[in-house]
Amino acid sequence: MGYERSTIDGERSNRTVALAAEFGRMITAGDLLSGDALPTEKEIQSNHGVSRTVVREAIRHLAAKGLVSVGPKVGTKVRPRIAWNMLDVDVMAWHLMAPVRRPFIEALYEMRLINEPSAARLAARRIDEAQGRRLVAALGGMRDNPRGSSELIVADLDFHRIILEATGNPLLVSLGSLIERSLSISFSLSWRQNPQDETVRQHERVMQAILSGDGDAAELFMRRLIESAFDDVIHALYAHGEGEAVPAGAAAGQEVEPRSFGAA
Repeated sequence: MGYERSTIDGERSNRTVALAAEFGRMITAGDLLSGDALPTEKEIQSNHGVSRTVVREAIRHLAAKGLVSVGPKVGTKVRPRIAWNMLDVDVMAWHLMAPVRRPFIEALYEMRLINEPSAARLAARRIDEAQGRRLVAALGGMRDNPRGSSELIVADLDFHRIILEATGNPLLVSLGSLIERSLSISFSLSWRQNPQDETVRQHERVMQAILSGDGDAAELFMRRLIESAFDDVIHALYAHGEGEAVPAGAAAGQEVEPRSFGAA
């Protein structure tokens, strides 16, 4: 009986996640706009073949992320974008599944440019010996693993995470954890564009500046690194112009959709 109950609960949870994701993608892609009403509970049940419990749990998921509001007599409506929890893992993933992703990518890299160069400057003053050794090891992982491999992406993420950690600022450390999934796919795309030796050199300049205590150079090289990575990601996603995102390499069967998050 316990096993059967667990199986039923698991299936319901999977359906809840799938239903929330479907509407989440529609909202973040702009198919449903601020103020638009979602179908009624009964309509969703009928159209998707799910129970009322699944519908209500899915709506609660969306509401908890700030995407929708629920009110008596007015139903479920899409909230303004300003109310969305943009650092929520699912909300970020849904943005990266949208046909047009450039605004979100630009916002992500703008946030990185605001925070990471300054973090590199702080790390140059505050990094300790253990963190320095880990930073060197992370760079080694980027140098020694095949381009675009999961091991290389993990090493790249570690490199940036260690720098945030070395600031000694717990809020910056938490920020890195929050955006990790988005960085995973952006790193996987940028590594496909830039020659591996050049990308490693860009990271090494940041590392050497931090380890030598040169905050000015650390800030400058981190800014250049992020700007270069942004150019690579935009080239990967928009190889055919400024319209809809066309994943570079798609014709060759390369996977560039959010499944790449698994690399981290």
